[in-house]
Amino acid sequence: MAGPVRERVTDADRRHFDFVQTLLRISDELTEEETANVKVFCLHLIPKGHLEQLRRAMDVFVKLMELDKIDQENLDFLKEILERIGRQDLIQNVLRQFQPPDQEIPENPELQPPGREIPGNPELQPGTSQEGANAEGNAYLVVHGEVSMIQENLDRLRNRLATLSGTRRSQVKFRGYKKHKSILVHFSIPRENTAVLRHMADHSDPRLVYMGVKSLQIDAEVPIQITQGAPVYDVKRQLPVDDIRMGCSTRSKYQRAPQSWTRLSALNLFSDALPLHLQAAASLEYQGFSYSLVRALVQKDRLREHQMRQAIQNLRNAEVDSNTLRQKAEVDSNTIMTLRSKLNITENRLKEALETIPVLEEKLQQAQEYAEKATKQVTAHVTEYKGEKPPGDWPQEYRGEKPPGGWSTQVEKSDAATQTHLADDFGTTGGSGDVGDKLGEDPTAKKEDKTAARQDSGSGGDGREEFLGTEAPEQERHTARIAGAAAGSTGDLKPSVVTFGGEGSKPGKFQYPCGVVVLPSDEIFVADYCNKRVQVHSTEGVYLRHFPTVVPGTGDKDMEPLDVCMDGNGTLWVVGRGETAEHVVQYSTDGTAMAGFDLKNSSYYRGIAVDMRTNQILVTDRDKGAVQVFRPDGSLVRTVRHPRGEMTRPHYVTVDREGNILVSDWDTHFVYVYDESGKFLFQFGGEGSGEGQLSDPLGICTDSSGYILVADYGNERVQIFTRHGEFVRTVRTGSNPEGLAVGPEGQLVVINSLNNTVTVYPNY
Repeated sequence: MAGPVRERVTDADRRHFDFVQTLLRISDELTEEETANVKVFCLHLIPKGHLEQLRRAMDVFVKLMELDKIDQENLDFLKEILERIGRQDLIQNVLRQFQPPDQEIPENPELQPPGREIPGNPELQPGTSQEGANAEGNAYLVVHGEVSMIQENLDRLRNRLATLSGTRRSQVKFRGYKKHKSILVHFSIPRENTAVLRHMADHSDPRLVYMGVKSLQIDAEVPIQITQGAPVYDVKRQLPVDDIRMGCSTRSKYQRAPQSWTRLSALNLFSDALPLHLQAAASLEYQGFSYSLVRALVQKDRLREHQMRQAIQNLRNAEVDSNTLRQKAEVDSNTIMTLRSKLNITENRLKEALETIPVLEEKLQQAQEYAEKATKQVTAHVTEYKGEKPPGDWPQEYRGEKPPGGWSTQVEKSDAATQTHLADDFGTTGGSGDVGDKLGEDPTAKKEDKTAARQDSGSGGDGREEFLGTEAPEQERHTARIAGAAAGSTGDLKPSVVTFGGEGSKPGKFQYPCGVVVLPSDEIFVADYCNKRVQVHSTEGVYLRHFPTVVPGTGDKDMEPLDVCMDGNGTLWVVGRGETAEHVVQYSTDGTAMAGFDLKNSSYYRGIAVDMRTNQILVTDRDKGAVQVFRPDGSLVRTVRHPRGEMTRPHYVTVDREGNILVSDWDTHFVYVYDESGKFLFQFGGEGSGEGQLSDPLGICTDSSGYILVADYGNERVQIFTRHGEFVRTVRTGSNPEGLAVGPEGQLVVINSLNNTVTVYPNY
């Protein structure tokens, strides 16, 4: 009796033929250069000498099959090479035809894990461990929910297994599967990655549950059952802890699992924290539906989320742009206010000048009339001189004395009238050569009489007001209190001390002036603290303009200026105090804010200086007992401190021509000197009232000769020292000096913050 007819060509044979035919098609499509590139990518697997003998790409593929790098179910290695040589078309047109997503994978009925049978789980059986036998470990997974093993499901399982084990997809190789109540799938992965899977299975990781894995066996070890526990809820918020641990969105990002939670339970697929379509996608994939549907839903959600994030980012960018425009508009408005203030001042000055011109012309005409009248009266009483001696020669030589019997009565009356008129018109006692001197009158007495007359009249102004005969403008009247006077007998003018200011908020008035700097143009810039502005005066005390100390690009619109200095480019740097922080701002001389940076709030006042050689900005920090050195962009260069911590309350700072840093400390009553790198050099001063001693020193500066000038606040004086700290002399101020500056012509400018005044000494 004949036996059953055996099928000579099986499905496995046909799949093998299709696999070989796929490799042949790829080999034929590759050029010689691409074939050489394929060999280069395989140098780490096939010796170079052996590669040279392989002429076709198919020969290389056969060698890779022998090395177990590619087979019918694992073409990832070949895909990687084709992508790297730029032949994605072969992947799309050839490889995917061999592995269509809906193609069913042939079953391996003889698949059996190593070991003996375990009751209740016939798929997995433990046995003796084979760990260490080779570099690959075997992972046997029992997956439920799958009705068949098609290519799409296989790719999905392999991708997720590679992700969980932390390895590449090409290193996860499919070895076969067998159907039972569930599906037993055999993969091989690198042995060093099996520990990760083992740890996840021990804790029933929800990601394994999400894949549908019921149990996992590594090599011949005991299978690990993966249980699906009930979701654990937080009592306070009633939200699944699984969702929190898996990164799903919840109402509070600070929520944590209870301390008693020791393991992860199964992923709650129907949590309210998940979007509805993600709940549906998770449920579909969990039940074994097509992965393409799930992927499409997830991609749609990602696209929508990306669009929402992009819209939110656009809104934030628009908000930032609007804030920038608003800040720029505020700066522009402040600049317009400054220009409008300058225009008003100029218009007022022009109006006053136009009103003064007619008065001056009238006074000039009156003076000319009186001069003509006086000339006529004198001529009428003087004998015409024709160049000859009178009969009997001259009676006597005139030596500047009265003639015998005195001047005639008419001459004396005429001279007296002329002198009185000139004095009334010009408000002066006359210099050398006027009529009063010729008559032998005492100029000193006449000056005293004139001063008394001015005081009685209550003018309180200077000579300019009396000359004009009208009241001077408000911004000029407060500026010109002249301490010196002209020498009446010689006519030589002595330099005068000018004091201007006074308490108030109007232009030219101050409320606690602090810092001061004098520009080469003889303009004095004063930090007007409480009025939140910087005022500009001439060295004669005339008010010129002011500008508000606005702060660009911050939450503070303006600041209270503490100190001011000038850099090598002729721009101003001001340190001040705002509501939210302290600021260092760069201004042009017309008050336009150019740049700046912020500082932390300090409980004390600060001083500022600029190193003209490097344009680095130095700012005192009295909280830390140090001086901070910044670049113009606000980056910190270094911090200067006393090596023994003796400098405790630095206030004002300056830099000399050699780059040395000089700091006044009102707490220790010393001046500390450092070199440009911050190395301590020496100190001078010390508490006391003697020569060279200091009491609460504040303002400090240097002059063109290298002398150091220090405002000795407590002793009401300014002391001058050599560049080595040796005492030279003292300038008495009669008040408590604070800010100091030296002008380009050697003027000494001193601020008295208690009296709200500024005094200019022409020399010292």
